[in-house]
Amino acid sequence: MVMLCLRVMAIAQDGDSTRTPCKIIGDDALILVRGTAHVLSSPLRWDGRDWSRAGMVVAGTGGASLLDEKVYSLMHRNETRSNDHLANAAVVWGDGAVVVLATGAAYTAGLVFRQQWVRETSLLIGTSLVVSGTVSTITKVIAGRARPYMNLGNHRFKPLTFADDGYLSFPSGHSIVAFSLSTVLARRIHNPWATAVLYLLAGGTAVSRMYTQDHWLSDVVFGAATATCVSSSVVSWFEGSREEDSTLRIVPQGSGLACIWTF
Repeated sequence: MVMLCLRVMAIAQDGDSTRTPCKIIGDDALILVRGTAHVLSSPLRWDGRDWSRAGMVVAGTGGASLLDEKVYSLMHRNETRSNDHLANAAVVWGDGAVVVLATGAAYTAGLVFRQQWVRETSLLIGTSLVVSGTVSTITKVIAGRARPYMNLGNHRFKPLTFADDGYLSFPSGHSIVAFSLSTVLARRIHNPWATAVLYLLAGGTAVSRMYTQDHWLSDVVFGAATATCVSSSVVSWFEGSREEDSTLRIVPQGSGLACIWTF
């Protein structure tokens, strides 16, 4: 007798010592793919509370847009050499290339030295960046919003812009990277002081992008909110409701065989 059994269960988090590095990398790649798919498809499973939160993000972005010009003027009035240096330092926390390289290095170190927490945290950061980056890129292209330095105002849009960086203002990619990084680390560290510092760093990146006239206030508000929600969802999925990696096994059972598909 052959039976097909479908099971959903959590992945054991203490099995690194029994897995080869290649097996770990393969399993992690699958987690990244499945985590990305889970979060990107999550609107299909949203309930009233989730839609309410999405509405709050939209409303908050709309409210921030009313202050775009005032904040732009404020930043422009406070341009100094020392503030220039602060902005250049603060933006590093949201620099995609720097964060990706650092995350890759941390993942490699976690893999080599069998530091599971480091490896998994790096994996979650990577997953959050993939999801948030996908949302950001699509939104930027569709919106085609003019950046502040274009001097066209905060209501100038050129939809479906692919190559003109001057019209890729909404949302702020640096803010998305910074808040993705801070949210995952804050959720994984579970320390209020660390959380405060991490979000201060992310906020510094957001301010620096407005200071350099690359983004409007509403750009960074939407980017920060989106990254925070996405990263929280990724961590919650991994730590709570995450399903076991997809595998198909044939094992003896009773007088026959059982095909056990775990996914």
